[in-house]
Amino acid sequence: MWQDWVIAGVQIVFAISLIPSVLHKENKPSLSTSVFTSAGLYTLSFVYFMLALWFSCVMSGIIATLWALLAYQRYRLNMRKQAG
Repeated sequence: MWQDWVIAGVQIVFAISLIPSVLHKENKPSLSTSVFTSAGLYTLSFVYFMLALWFSCVMSGIIATLWALLAYQRYRLNMRKQAG
């Protein structure tokens, strides 16, 4: 299905665009933004799975995991600021 490839292709670009945020030491999105975006993308991944859009499902899961990693990083930065 061509739609699967188009959705997955766009999501690859989104995943690549998140890499600088993941690798930067301090500049992270807010915790709530990261958590809600991750949860929404995991939901979309499930929907893509149910529609048999396999590549879109995988890419959505990868992007959701990147956002979850950003949430974890922001949480650790927030805890470090509170402690110091």
